[in-house]
Amino acid sequence: MIRQAVLEYDHADDALDRLDDLIDDRRAHVLHGHNGYGVVCAVYPDIVDYPATAFGGECTDAEVERLKAFDADVLIAIGGGKLVDTAKLVAYQRSVPLIVIPTLASNCAAFTPLSVVYQEDGSYDRYDMFRVVIERVIVDSRVMRRSPYEYFRAGVIDTVAKFYEARYLSGDSSIDAGVNTGLALAEQCGRLVELDLSEHAFKSYSDDVRFAIDHVLAIGGAVGGFGDAGTRVAVGHAVHNALSRFDSTHTFLHGDKVGFGLIVQERLRHSADAPYLEAWLKRFGAPTTLETLGIGPDDIPILVDSVMVETELQQLPAPLNKDFLKIIFESLQLCVYN
Repeated sequence: MIRQAVLEYDHADDALDRLDDLIDDRRAHVLHGHNGYGVVCAVYPDIVDYPATAFGGECTDAEVERLKAFDADVLIAIGGGKLVDTAKLVAYQRSVPLIVIPTLASNCAAFTPLSVVYQEDGSYDRYDMFRVVIERVIVDSRVMRRSPYEYFRAGVIDTVAKFYEARYLSGDSSIDAGVNTGLALAEQCGRLVELDLSEHAFKSYSDDVRFAIDHVLAIGGAVGGFGDAGTRVAVGHAVHNALSRFDSTHTFLHGDKVGFGLIVQERLRHSADAPYLEAWLKRFGAPTTLETLGIGPDDIPILVDSVMVETELQQLPAPLNKDFLKIIFESLQLCVYN
């Protein structure tokens, strides 16, 4: 099945200036985070004219229920991935359209018809797929260039993961047109490793950075929209979900944990790309050892069991070898696997 949630995607230096025309005479309500909302207010002061509610910080069932009480014709989401995922669920359950204004280029939440839901303790619970109408994703470069670099870095890693996980699930091509399109888009995401996406480039908002942001926010989300289960998540995200059960990992961003999961995944498949991927992640400042993530040797059996449970819920081409998985985690305890 092919699923796309976004009607329009607008990335421009003045993208926010078209918001009022989009809303027209409809009643709008804003759901916003804390840090990025101030940047949007500075760039587009008229946003404060709309009634607003602050996001609690986690995409949970309780938070969705709390936020459903607004009375409006359209919901505007201003923030990062967890906020956008929450807003999509709220908009879907209230049967109202959604406008998304990302304040971070950290993941593809703004472009996907699904939400990652967490438990109250911050650990991963599930992801829900549903029909949601996102009228426009408004990416204003005045907002993006003032966002923290580390979120962009994590977003790039999560987007590169689209290539490795799609390839793991479906190979290099498919007779299914949707999956094949998803694989082609995923290959494009994988090429982000070739660009200069350093902090200096980000601050100057170079052409490479603008190109990467479009892939993080839009193209990466379209991979799963076209390919569905054939391209969406594999071992990389399973490791992320398992790591989220450990309190020590909660300070790490989503993309950081997915990147570590890719190291595990590519070693499981004896990929020739594994050393290159590991070196790139290390240069990019991502965690490449369990020690860095705060996971000790005694935690490895629990981590292995958690990954096995996660992968049983996915449509992987073959079951994982539990013993080999344990060996890989042990080798990644203190140093990059060789």
